[in-house]
Amino acid sequence: MTELTEEMYEIFDRNEFSFKKLKEQYSEEELAQIKTKFKDVWQTWKQVNLNVYQELPQFAKVHVESWTNGWNLRDHYWASYRLSTLADKSPCIGVMLDKKQLQVYLMFQHYKSEKRGDTPDQYNELLTDIPTWAKDRSIKNWYLWDKNEMEFADHLPLQDYLTNLEKQNSFSLEARKTSFLLGKFAFRNQDQVPDMEKFILDGIRQLLPLYEKLEN
Repeated sequence: MTELTEEMYEIFDRNEFSFKKLKEQYSEEELAQIKTKFKDVWQTWKQVNLNVYQELPQFAKVHVESWTNGWNLRDHYWASYRLSTLADKSPCIGVMLDKKQLQVYLMFQHYKSEKRGDTPDQYNELLTDIPTWAKDRSIKNWYLWDKNEMEFADHLPLQDYLTNLEKQNSFSLEARKTSFLLGKFAFRNQDQVPDMEKFILDGIRQLLPLYEKLEN
């Protein structure tokens, strides 16, 4: 059980993530301290996701993105989960922590999708299943957005999508041009997460009925 703390969010409270620029702003000692903070939070993040993976025997091993890309510190931490049966496909369940929120979401990973030989079209058909999937389910803090929306934008609440046919049609039309994302959020300064593993596991398990439809 790992608590999501303010200190974990705080590392992302900066305007600059480029090592080149950071070296211009900080002494070597100060930059070493910044790197240590990022790495410490990332080690916790990695362990949380490995703990979650241990509870998901039907999944291939979780991929936890590194805390740098070589040239920059990450402005968020990300991990992806794929069913073993869909391990070589583009759809996955992503988990992300940034300065604003922790989120667990179903997505189509466009990066390298051409090498995986699939397109978003089949994945986007899941949009028609969302109203049925959402029945008898608590949908507080669940949101929909499309690939082109910015990370920190205010996304469409699932409640609005389900109850407003105009918004539903408008969103679906736009999302099908790229791909949709559906996720559960915990917001900084708003939602306490005393157990990150539990939060992530719950999100993944709730998304599974939709995700598993892609096995057919």
